Amino acid sequence: MDPTAKGLHVTQEYLGGYTRFSAGPGSHARLVIEWNQTTRHLRVLRAEPWPGAEATISGTVAHVRMEARAHGIADSVDRALVAACQEPSQPSRRTVLSTAIAATQPAAALRRA
Repeated sequence: MDPTAKGLHVTQEYLGGYTRFSAGPGSHARLVIEWNQTTRHLRVLRAEPWPGAEATISGTVAHVRMEARAHGIADSVDRALVAACQEPSQPSRRTVLSTAIAATQPAAALRRA
């Protein structure tokens, strides 16, 4: 299955205690986060505007589910998707780096700051 067929590019890197996830509509990631499962710490490194993100993600999930049905592994894929969307039972700590916040602000707002 090629999830990039619908335009969503996601990478995952293991960095010691953290796992870095990068996502975007192409090779340039618009969203970059790091997650530490042990400490339940989520760190947002980059959060750039991404027009059509919801449609891209939805289209990719639909594509993966369709391919899973065609390959006879729909039950496994659906279980994994449902588990990924469940609310965590424990609270998590969040850190948003100032560069990620600045990337979401309009240029005029940044000049006034």
